[in-house]
Parts: sequence; structure tokens; C-alpha cells
Amino acid sequence: MGFLIPPLAVPVFVALALYLLTRRLLVRLGCYRWLWHPALVDVALYALLLWAVLALSGALPIAGTGEG
Repeated sequence: MGFLIPPLAVPVFVALALYLLTRRLLVRLGCYRWLWHPALVDVALYALLLWAVLALSGALPIAGTGEG
């Protein structure tokens, strides 16, 4: 009698929390005034943070670290 949490949900929420903290820091430092399209930077930042969380958790096979 439980509920199913998809395995990708936890890294997505961790990356979202890191993204929000990083974005708040960038806004506070005034970095967004130097960007041509801040929305593209936001998407790229979140994608990189999600990749980093997945890579550090061992969920991604990274080239050169496998057996063989």
C-alpha cells in the first residue's frame, strides 16, 4: 500500500534545488544583465546540473570508466 516514485524524480528535484540556488546567486551578482538570452542560459544551466547530479550518483555510464 505505497506509491511509486520514478527513479529519475530524486535527481531531477536535487538538480532543481541546485539550479534555483545558482540562479539566485547569478541574479544577485548581476550576471544576467550581460547575457543576450537569459532563458537559454537557464535551460543550459539546469541541463548541466542535472547531468552532474546523474553522473555523480552513478546513474550515467561515462565513457572510459566502464570495464574492459
